Amino acid sequence: MLNTPRNGDPAAPHRPADGRGGTYRPDIDGLRAVAVSIVVLFHYGFAALPGGFVGVDVFFVISGYLITAITRGEIDRGRFSLAAFYERRVRRIVPALAAVLFATGAASLFVFLPEDLRLLAKSTEASALFGSNVLFSRLAADYFDADNLTLQPLLHTWSLGVEGQFYLLFPLVLMPLARHPRLASAALATLAALSFALGAWGADHTPVSAFYLLPGRAWELLAGALLACGPGRIAGGRGGDAAVVAGLAAIALAATAYTAATPFPGPAALLPCLGALLVIGGGGAGGWAAGLLGSRPLAWLGRISYSLYLWHWPVIVLARYGGGPSLPLATRLALLAATVALAGLSHAAIERPFIARSALPGRRGLLVGAGAATAAALLLGQVLDLTGRGVLALGHLPAAVATLADGHFDRLEGECPVPAPDAAPLPYPCRFGAAGAEPSVALWGNSYARMWVPALAADAEARGAAGVSLIFSKCPPLLGLAVPSLPGCAPFDSAAVAYVAAHPAIRSVVLGADWFVYGDGLGRLDATLDALDAAGVRAFVLLAPPQADYPVPRTLALAALHGTAPPPPPREDEARRRQDASTGPIRAAVARHGASVIDPASRLCDGVVCPVVRDGHPLFYDAGHITVFAARGIHGLFDPVFAP
Repeated sequence: MLNTPRNGDPAAPHRPADGRGGTYRPDIDGLRAVAVSIVVLFHYGFAALPGGFVGVDVFFVISGYLITAITRGEIDRGRFSLAAFYERRVRRIVPALAAVLFATGAASLFVFLPEDLRLLAKSTEASALFGSNVLFSRLAADYFDADNLTLQPLLHTWSLGVEGQFYLLFPLVLMPLARHPRLASAALATLAALSFALGAWGADHTPVSAFYLLPGRAWELLAGALLACGPGRIAGGRGGDAAVVAGLAAIALAATAYTAATPFPGPAALLPCLGALLVIGGGGAGGWAAGLLGSRPLAWLGRISYSLYLWHWPVIVLARYGGGPSLPLATRLALLAATVALAGLSHAAIERPFIARSALPGRRGLLVGAGAATAAALLLGQVLDLTGRGVLALGHLPAAVATLADGHFDRLEGECPVPAPDAAPLPYPCRFGAAGAEPSVALWGNSYARMWVPALAADAEARGAAGVSLIFSKCPPLLGLAVPSLPGCAPFDSAAVAYVAAHPAIRSVVLGADWFVYGDGLGRLDATLDALDAAGVRAFVLLAPPQADYPVPRTLALAALHGTAPPPPPREDEARRRQDASTGPIRAAVARHGASVIDPASRLCDGVVCPVVRDGHPLFYDAGHITVFAARGIHGLFDPVFAP
């Protein structure tokens, strides 16, 4: 969410809100107050508003309306300047955002776990460049994923990325068309229809990208733009009052009826967006409903809505990080009051001076200052990253907590430092085992194979043997299986078979993957085993280890930090039951080909539970990949692979 360049802008109290002769409309600031309130209450855990995220959609419509009205009016009067347009955006957006970035980064240095500091480093840099929506679209499994991103204090800046990208492009689209109203409306309607269709399709097929990225969201801003290109209002008198009431009811219905399970955006986003259009269009002629919405308390809250939106999420995230995810109601109410006070101070001390040009009044000075702030934010990102890596010791965590948290980084990554010289065509070729021994074993698979290299290497060295790993992340060793997100997977698997066939010293091949995610694709295991039979090698299928329900290092570290009991480890019978759908077909295929199964649960579980920590060290670096510490503690699991 971003505040728009006008309406409630103290720098120009008499400047028209619609750019075409209208006056300041406090009802639009009141609508901002409604939007920010439902977002903040939703994020602060008030169950009555499970769909409070729709407040951002209301802001998008408001922004599209005002930015178009002002820009069109200036173009019509021959006063539009692209440089002045971007200057106003910088004055409105950058100073308060910079303050939030620096304050959040400084506080997080002394609170966050290394894993989250490094992610905060990335999001700080991305937010400074208005690209955090792109970053989070790549990192998120789900916007509402409590274990993935919702402990990131800059997650909410995704909406600034959407609006910032829209502001960058929109004037360039509107300027050539502004003097041709019908053509402008037709062009904007076409773009809105295309964006809506993309968002509707994405809500079902690529929900994360549809949620975060501009192409699936642009129609919401364009809906407001289309209203501004028309008469600017829907009705007057009683009709206007009815439109405002109906619009507020639509927004309230979405905020109370929608949940995290609602496919969004797409068709569901029509309800809050239509509500915003009705309020803006119905309030243009005044009336009692618009007057109530524009009352002084609501208008004031709307004027500070940008600062309130910026500060509210870091405040609640840092509080939850330090005090646990379930904060008492009294604590949340106190935080809410403090956040409103902080937002008021931020608006008065940061936003208003820059908008009123009492701070950096010249354009050149402003651009230099904005550039310096951006560079400082990028530098802050580097400091956060180095601290997360342990290079800088600026924060403080108890030793036991730090050991648990560091489990997230206890993994093998990338290419092995001693690659097999003749394995260049294969990603991540890696030789392991006794020096000077010719590799007799190949480990083939994705990250669920690579994580076993330390254990396999130890067993090889104990026998004076060696092997090579053929690893491609996210690519299972299932010949002929197409992985749409990884077009190089099928060629890699073919190259792996060719490599094994070209090296007759290799007598055994271990296949490893997260088999439980491939469903019907496991039918391709027969093709893989057929190819290995043809190459004259023995095949061993390495089952996936037991899976936890939570990211192990972070969950254990936060529990230790808060002094609370960690969740229980998974029960062995339950862990095995979850993988029955994959282990059954695997064992059947293995039996058909005379291959063998290696079951790591026999070493990771004790017959009752599958522990996730040993001697204070996590055994998993997420919910299912084992750490290097865990792999090095397992001996003899791969002895059958080296047997004559």
